[in-house]
Amino acid sequence: MSDTVRIGIIGCGGMARHHGRMFDALPGVQVAALAEPSADNLERFIRETVSDKTTLPTTYHDYREMLKNERLDGVVIVTPHNQHFQQTIDAMNAGAHVLVEKPMVIDTEDALALIEHADKTKKILSVAFPGPFTCEFQYIRDTIAAGKLGNLSLVTGVCAQPWIQTQKGTWRSDPVQSGGGNLYDSGAHMFNAMLYLSGQSVTEVYACVNNKGEAVDIAGTVVMRFADGTLGSAAVSGDATVFEQGIYIQGTGGSVKTSIYGGTMEHWQDGQMIKYPAVPTTQSIQENFRECILGRATSPSPALLGLRQARLMDAIYASAKHGQPVAVVAD
Repeated sequence: MSDTVRIGIIGCGGMARHHGRMFDALPGVQVAALAEPSADNLERFIRETVSDKTTLPTTYHDYREMLKNERLDGVVIVTPHNQHFQQTIDAMNAGAHVLVEKPMVIDTEDALALIEHADKTKKILSVAFPGPFTCEFQYIRDTIAAGKLGNLSLVTGVCAQPWIQTQKGTWRSDPVQSGGGNLYDSGAHMFNAMLYLSGQSVTEVYACVNNKGEAVDIAGTVVMRFADGTLGSAAVSGDATVFEQGIYIQGTGGSVKTSIYGGTMEHWQDGQMIKYPAVPTTQSIQENFRECILGRATSPSPALLGLRQARLMDAIYASAKHGQPVAVVAD
């Protein structure tokens, strides 16, 4: 591998532009190629994210042509959820490591197949959930793992936003492309936070969802049991008037609060708030991907999290459909 990590991006919409700006600012990284069916999206991506206009990425309308023609060290996949599986397989087959947007896939069998294929091809598969890459999530996870909160009693999350007001008519409100509604979109951040911070998988769920006349779920509530018996609850609403969200975890010795994305945090220990906790230094999603490719780091958001998320979502939708508790398959 050369000193410069060559990155290709599949899908050039708004989230891809965020990744592009972050990669553009990283030393030792070149966004070498883009694949996007929309000429307007390609033009906007280059205009807004590429600082050196003398060295532009090669553009393609078909990602398969990009994988065929380019020598890429890593591929970032930022497309509708139902496209992630095949694009990840194809990128690995082309010799590239993969950073895939959340959710990794929308089906448990596909999640298992991706993990097997990543192992077979010896490729990195990292999921772009922002939370695990933040210092707040790292601090909370380490605090819980060290037993400082005591025995956990409750893990709860909420995510309420004007989701359908902005996503109606887009691919995110199409169940075929998205795999579900707000529970699978913004709700994915909340569920991932609950799984990652607790360090556990969920073993049982009971869920109710309300599509409110739409093709996908708009609101939902979930009661869950974690592997060690800890109880959890989650609530999602996609027709709120403001965006409100957060995670609360309570143990016998303390409690923590944070955003579903990280970035903020409260830690209460033995009845006292810790005002200035010493948080670890962390890497951005993009920097971590570069370091993983170079063999100098591992991803805090590996494919195992994507598998746990897929299993959880399959169980949630099955519970809501049949109106009864559903067991979640263990790791």
